[in-house]
Amino acid sequence: MAENPGAVLSGSVMRDLGPMSNHPLPFPLAAAAMAPLRATAESRGSGDFSPLWSGQNASGCKEMPAAQLTQELADGD
Repeated sequence: MAENPGAVLSGSVMRDLGPMSNHPLPFPLAAAAMAPLRATAESRGSGDFSPLWSGQNASGCKEMPAAQLTQELADGD
């Protein structure tokens, strides 16, 4: 298990509740506390409690024109 903090984008739950602690759990443990709320919300089609993890994956990146990337995202590739 990773011992580094995760980077997360601010969603509605983060904006509404704010930080719960000055000492967050290491990634990915912090998401476990929200799991029941997330499951219920997602079963109702809401992403309000879904974690929006961010970070970097340079090894998974490839150079391509923006139009090609946009098309691949639209196609679900």
